[in-house]
Amino acid sequence: MLKADMWRTSGHYACYGENMYLTTIDEQEYGVKPMNCIGHIQIFKQTGKSYRDLPLKYYEYGVVHRHEKSGALHGLLRVREFTQDDAHIFCTPEQIASEVIDVVEFVDSVMKLFGFEYTMEVATKPEKAIGEDVVWELATNGLKKALDENNLPYKIDEGGGAFYGPKIDVKITDALGRKWQCGTIQVDFNLPERFGVEYVAEDNSRRQPVMIHRAILGSFERFIAILTEHYAGEFPLFLAPTQVIFVPISETHSKYAHELKNELMDINIDCEIFDKNDSLNKRVRNAEKQRVPYVVIVGEEEVANRTVAIRDRRTKEQYNLSFDEFVVKLKQQLNEGKI
Repeated sequence: MLKADMWRTSGHYACYGENMYLTTIDEQEYGVKPMNCIGHIQIFKQTGKSYRDLPLKYYEYGVVHRHEKSGALHGLLRVREFTQDDAHIFCTPEQIASEVIDVVEFVDSVMKLFGFEYTMEVATKPEKAIGEDVVWELATNGLKKALDENNLPYKIDEGGGAFYGPKIDVKITDALGRKWQCGTIQVDFNLPERFGVEYVAEDNSRRQPVMIHRAILGSFERFIAILTEHYAGEFPLFLAPTQVIFVPISETHSKYAHELKNELMDINIDCEIFDKNDSLNKRVRNAEKQRVPYVVIVGEEEVANRTVAIRDRRTKEQYNLSFDEFVVKLKQQLNEGKI
């Protein structure tokens, strides 16, 4: 929480107040933070900064609260409390284009890793906004220029910007063809001015930095929901909560299964063993229902030869490997980020 005066200075109180949770403690009004930017501004201002310090980047997994209308709530896709992979980049006006492109390239690498298709939209000044038109035009043109110079396609979202600055919205298409805004890149001249943020330039004059707000995944909750639908619950190896399930054929093979599990856990492969007192078919069926990348059967032959019998439900294949070969296969998949 921050005192309400901070939110008045930033413009959130006037332009975003209906989406905030406000409370009074000891006759002092506070606002539960809907965004992390003001906190990062205060960190920047703790010590003097020089042009040599820029660009300066602050990052956090920031928990925020926004008063969404009850009718807009939608599972994990739209909630009132969520966590953002939030960063703020303080830079000079000359550094805007390169910093924006760095973030766009970061977004692209993450989207490709998960196999998502996405589009970008430049969102312009909304009706409720702070700052002069000339500042908005400068910031908006900075975003467009960065995308144009790198031949990156985008659409225009008229009036869709944040109240303090224009932005690039990264919109993911989910499994049902719906578009969701996740990542965002915002160029902000207004908040640094309102909070008197300064740095010492090369000529010893005091100048105002530009603040770039950026999130790659955006709301973790929303991204997890889209991701779960995208993979239909069959997460890739690097993302799966459980990556391998061992199913010993009988109790006499459990020791070998535990040995293999421990070796994989030592290299950060998450495993489970299904050795309850059920039939083999039921244990295999239950393991496959978990939609893990690999179900591994171990029996007499596997114990004798230090091998594993793999059931790959994605490719519908069954094959045997030595355990060492299986470890190499897992490491390669993790390193390559393959599904």
